[in-house]
Amino acid sequence: MLKQAKILFLRTCEAAGAFRLTLNSRWRQNHLLILCYHGISLEDEHEWDGSLYITRELLRRRMQTLADQQCSVLPLDEAVRRLYAGDLPKRSVSITFDDGTYDFYKAAWPVLREFKYPVTVYLTTYYSEFNRPVFDVMASYLLWKAKDTCHLDWPDVLSHSVALDEAGRLSALRDICSFAAAAGLSGQQKDDLLAKLAARLGIDYEALCRKRLLHIMTPEETRILAGEGVDIQLHTHRHRVWRSREKFYRELDDNRKRIEAISSITPRHFCYTGGVYLPEFFQYLEDYGITSATTCESGLCNRHSARMCLPRLVDTSTLSDVEFRGWISGISALLPQRRYVPSEGQLGDENHAQERDSHSGLSVPGGQKL
Repeated sequence: MLKQAKILFLRTCEAAGAFRLTLNSRWRQNHLLILCYHGISLEDEHEWDGSLYITRELLRRRMQTLADQQCSVLPLDEAVRRLYAGDLPKRSVSITFDDGTYDFYKAAWPVLREFKYPVTVYLTTYYSEFNRPVFDVMASYLLWKAKDTCHLDWPDVLSHSVALDEAGRLSALRDICSFAAAAGLSGQQKDDLLAKLAARLGIDYEALCRKRLLHIMTPEETRILAGEGVDIQLHTHRHRVWRSREKFYRELDDNRKRIEAISSITPRHFCYTGGVYLPEFFQYLEDYGITSATTCESGLCNRHSARMCLPRLVDTSTLSDVEFRGWISGISALLPQRRYVPSEGQLGDENHAQERDSHSGLSVPGGQKL
């Protein structure tokens, strides 16, 4: 009901010319819109989770809207610098992609290159080197793919037979992830567990792997993109942050070394995994030499925004075209926003030491851990 009322209000504003007035205002010129994307469907991923994946067609439509609105699409580093210098051009926008999934290489980059738009990819690197499907998200996807199956029986992992309706899939996913965590499984062992899950569900797991669904880009693929001008920035190695400064820095060090080897540029911008951050992280990042850090909280940036807590618009399949245009104009930022709930599982457990060969999985907008 609230969403429909918001859409009606925005349509009324647009018809009355308010979008155009705000878009051309000095107020809007002093604000930066940072767009956040996660995945672009290679097949049916947007049907599985529209808050994580959008179609190529929708991405192209969004980029065309930026062109139609004559937005100044800036590289992130330039945008942040000019934001705090107070000399942003009109209708400033920056484009970011989280995680560095293979579908960015295959589906998103050709669209962005068509529009000649600069883009930043926050790359998590564990599953770039161990190039198999990300455990948590693939487990969720497999359960969804088998939704027409009545039940999942897996005595070694699940305490009881689970119906594969929406509630049952979520319950099964939690149990599978808990089983892997409790056993301290390595990346290879978790991949073996995915293969066993797929077999029980009657799904050809290796066929999905050959299509590179829910994979991170390889170092070589990332190197190609960096050579074509894609900005590769920090997102931790294992998609995890830590309360401990030492462990947080280890994540950054492991991530940075791999990005430097790929791009020959020292990354200085960071994105919180799953939108999870604690107040002490701001000082950690400043001391580490980070220039900016972005969240998954909705909003426009201005020169008073905390550099280590910059809001973004997470664009999803559920965001209507008029809402997107409202964000470009700035009017949507003035409306009440649903509070972002950070994802579970992104803050490392200080009581566990077996994180050497593990990965906490990716996350989706709205705080749902996959």
